[in-house]
Parts: sequence; C-alpha cells; structure tokens
Amino acid sequence: MKAIEKLKPIMKSALSATFMVSLILAAEASFVGVQSAVAQEGESSQRQTKRVESIRQKNVKAFEKIQAAFEEKKISEAKQLLDKLASEPDLNNIEKAYLANYRGNICFEQDNLNCALREFKKVIATRDGIPDGFYNQMLYVIAQVLFSQENYREALTYAERWFKTQQDPTADAYMLVGQAHYMLKNYDAALPNVQKGISKYEAVGSVPKEGWLQLLSQIYRQKNDYKKMLPVLKQLVQYYPKKSYLLSMASVYNELDDQARMTAMYQAMYDQNLLSSESEIVALAQLNMSQDNPYSAAQIMEKGIGNGTLKNNLKNNRIYAQALFAAREYEKAISPLEKAASLSKDGKLYNQLGVSLIQLNRWREAESALKKAINKGGLQNTGAAYISLGLTQFEQKQFNEAEATFQRATNYEQVSKDARNWIAYVKAEVVRIRELEAPIQEIDTSVEPVT
Repeated sequence: MKAIEKLKPIMKSALSATFMVSLILAAEASFVGVQSAVAQEGESSQRQTKRVESIRQKNVKAFEKIQAAFEEKKISEAKQLLDKLASEPDLNNIEKAYLANYRGNICFEQDNLNCALREFKKVIATRDGIPDGFYNQMLYVIAQVLFSQENYREALTYAERWFKTQQDPTADAYMLVGQAHYMLKNYDAALPNVQKGISKYEAVGSVPKEGWLQLLSQIYRQKNDYKKMLPVLKQLVQYYPKKSYLLSMASVYNELDDQARMTAMYQAMYDQNLLSSESEIVALAQLNMSQDNPYSAAQIMEKGIGNGTLKNNLKNNRIYAQALFAAREYEKAISPLEKAASLSKDGKLYNQLGVSLIQLNRWREAESALKKAINKGGLQNTGAAYISLGLTQFEQKQFNEAEATFQRATNYEQVSKDARNWIAYVKAEVVRIRELEAPIQEIDTSVEPVT
C-alpha cells in the first residue's frame, strides 16, 4: 500500500538510530564491564544469578579503535580492524557478539540487509555471557531488518519475543507489529497494536504521526468500518491538511450513503480551487444533479468547458445539456446537445435534440436533427423517431412528406396504430384546408316578383 511505502524511509531512519544507540550502549557496557572485572579481580562471583562476560583487557584498545573508525565513517578501516580482531582464536561470547554487531551495522549502512541480518543473528546465537539488555535489543533490531525486507511473519516472531522482555513497549514497537500484521492482511490483529501505538503517543501530548493515522485509516477501510474511519480522516485533515484526505472523507460519506455531505465536501473544495482534474469537477456536477441542484451543475460544466478545464467532448456536453434541461434552460441546452450529438456514434442524441427542438416549436431544426438520428441509427425506438419527424413536417404543412413519413412508421409495431391515426389526420387536414381554400360560390340574392 502507498501508506506503507511512505513509512519505509521513516522506518529506515528509526532503524539506523536504533542500531547506533545499541552499538554505543554495547560499547559503554563493555568498557564498564572491563573496569568492573579488573576492580573485582579475584573476588567470588557466585552471588551472580547469571554470568555476564566482559571485553577482556587485552582487547579493549582494539574495540576503542573500531568504535572510533565507525563513528568517523571510516568503513574500510573499521573492516580491517574487525577482521584482525576476529582472527584471535580465543574470543569470548561477548567479544564475538560485539564483533557481529559492528559488522551488522556496517552492512546496514551499505544497504546490505541480508548481510546485516546474518551478523545480527550471530549476536543472539547464544545467551551465555550476553547482557540481557543487549540481547533483547538485538531481537528488536532483527525484527526491524526483517520488516524492511518485507519478511513480515518472521519479523513478528522476533518482535513478539522482544515484547515479552519489556514492561512498557514503545509506541514505535506497537506500530511495527501493527504494520506487519497489516501487510499480512491480519487486520483484526493489526488494529489493537496500531491503536495502542497511537494512544501512547497521544498520552504524552504528541500529535500522532501522519503515517500512523494513515495506517489506522486503511485498516478501518479494509474492515469496511467507515464510521470509525471518518474521525481518523478528520484528524489527518486537522493535523496534516491535504486534498487527498478531503477526497477520502468525501468517499467515506458516499460509503455511508450520505451524498449530501459528500456533495458539500466536493463543493467546498471546488470553491477553494482545490478540484483540478476533469474527473473531480465532473463528479461534482453529477453530485449536484443527484441532489436536485441542476443549475449549479450546469454552471460548473459551463465554466469548465469554457476555460478548458473540461474537454469539449461528447461526455461533457451531454452532462452539460442534461443539467440545463433539468434546470429548464431549454434554449441554452440546445448548443451543447448539438455538439454532443455530432460526436456520438449513434443517433440517440440527435433524436433527443429533435424532441427538444419540437418542445421549442423549432420545427425546421427539429426535422433536420431527427433525420440525422434516423440516418445514424442505433435508436431504441426508430418508429417513435419517424412519428416525431412526421410531426415536424406536418407542422410545416409538408403534408405529402408527413404522410410518407407516417407510412414508414407503420412498419414498426410499437407505433403502427399511432402512425395510421396520423395518416388519417393528415388526410383530413388536407381536405379541411382544401375546403377552406376553395372559392366561395356567389349566392343568388335576387327575389322573384310575387304574382
């Protein structure tokens, strides 16, 4: 997931810091151990519950030189010193562990995670003589390396071993476990760990890291728990305001069947000039249509097509025209509908244009549009288109053409009865007009005389 990918650089930085801390602590513990061993030489150690080895006096200088070379990033020199010390035949367990720790750090600095993992595992190969703090810290380091390698199952194994050694695990540790479970699609196991990590952070007055909130949001999404996802997104908007989180909130409102709030979110982003892509702006127009606000939808489409944000194509002109018709802007709707119809592969939009022009009593233009509709084809009801075409011809007193058109319509069962009725009506109208136009015979008004 993108959210996890964004966490990896952070993870690597934290991993590097952990290595340095463990390395320095290990070195300090070693030298303290040496001093303690020298001061207490000859004393009984029977009271110790566990034998902890120290760097022997003869190797202290060598480890000091290795530490100095490492801190100065003189990696080649550090390697040579490590190889020289490793050749000593009688190194004890703690000395071998520190050698492996240094080598693991060098591998990590060189982005060789396989090498780093191999060396760090050497550190915990035995517990004999190894301080508990150092041993336990290496369990966590190994878990982090395995996580970086996307070996999440094994990472969890080492992390769980480390958790058992801790009275109060850190927030980062809980997040590591939560992320690993998430990547394994164990969302139910991931959720409480991520929640715990975030709550520990908030408990000390800190704002949760952006990546942590992203992860929690994604877990809720995967569990289809949109009601709980929403407040997390609100936190992201509050602490890390980004357009992507506002869009995610709008998406969640849609999942919750709250189109009113979804529309309000999109409208607010539009008013703040945050909607830039064609799909986002068209989505807002369609949302306004769904909320019975076609006038706003038409304004959005008109502005977008006008300034070039929206392509002047079939889809956008059709949406624009539909919005105008719904807003009862019939005259204004004709132009985008004509554009859409000319781009369409079939005649459906020309048919719609023709019907719309009929409503405006624009008979000649309607006739032209309906003819194009029939010629392009692909109509759901070709017979109805012939009926409409015949009507335009009738209104223009093109009676012969109208009768012929209605005659074609009789071939379509859905409208054949209507077509025959129209034919009869046209013939009757022709007769009526002929009668009206016939010359009026003069009436003989003369009166014969009465005899």
